[in-house]
Amino acid sequence: MTFDDLIGQPAAKEALRRGLRAGRLPSSLLFGGPEGVGKRPFALAVAQALNCPVAPAEGCGECRSCWRIERGEHPDVRLVAPDGAQIKIGQAREAIQFVVSAPFEGRRRVLIVERADAFNAAAANALLKTLEEPPAHAQIILVSARPDALPATIRSRCPMVRFGLLTPAEVERCLERQGKRPPDDLRFLARLAQGRPGAVAGLDLEAYRQQRRIALELLDLLGQGGAVARLLKAAGYFGKLERPEFEAALSLLAGLLRDLACLKAGAAADDQSANLLIHADIRAKLQAIADRFTLERLHRALSRFEAIRRALNRNINRVLAMEAALLDLTSGS
Repeated sequence: MTFDDLIGQPAAKEALRRGLRAGRLPSSLLFGGPEGVGKRPFALAVAQALNCPVAPAEGCGECRSCWRIERGEHPDVRLVAPDGAQIKIGQAREAIQFVVSAPFEGRRRVLIVERADAFNAAAANALLKTLEEPPAHAQIILVSARPDALPATIRSRCPMVRFGLLTPAEVERCLERQGKRPPDDLRFLARLAQGRPGAVAGLDLEAYRQQRRIALELLDLLGQGGAVARLLKAAGYFGKLERPEFEAALSLLAGLLRDLACLKAGAAADDQSANLLIHADIRAKLQAIADRFTLERLHRALSRFEAIRRALNRNINRVLAMEAALLDLTSGS
């Protein structure tokens, strides 16, 4: 996939192309921006441009070198990601050994570190010297959705290339490449992605809509000041999900609450402003639920679920956290 094939991010694309063509691309870069907006494909495009024998500084996307880089098979391009919650010292040392070694068959060795904010202190310190004095043949690209979480010593040595959210039209184009879907599904997924096509890549829409029905029932129950026993049952259902599914459920609840708040605030009253809604396909159901809430209570619910999401790294009891949130939210109006 060449730069011409990449969708969106015009400023990042132009900056990288300009540096590559001039031969002045910094040897260490930080790609910062939200999850799912294309940072990894851009990093691979840089690796192709640096090693392509057919179209140097651009990448042809068709030669053996470009083909192997795209498929993760090139010996001079390596992707590193956290082994668990952190990138530890062992991984860092292996990555450093890779990047300081001479290229095997290409012109440049390219190290791409995903979720670079996950470096623990020892690993970050180990990498620092290589960032300060990189070999002439090395290109290091750190990728992070939380660039501010990286140590200042690392950030100061890696010029940042900023990535933003994609437009709905750009998201639809990304999704079309992933496989044929009905137009209505594409439009819904583009709204759901909120500018991050990677967030909905491969999403099973049937399963998602089933989970959405369950989430709507919970919010409807909350709006009615539902019985404690039913709330506790709902808390048990959500809280016993595995962590990835639980995080997805929290994200779903947040999106529904956002739509309810939009409706309660008087937005989306006509077809044009309905574009504000993520779940515009169930607007009537959302309106009926929104009528049972105050705007303040919707904001409070958003805050409670966001607090649970932030607390997940502390290994909280998810069932108890959901029980506490739901009981608190049903106690007030």
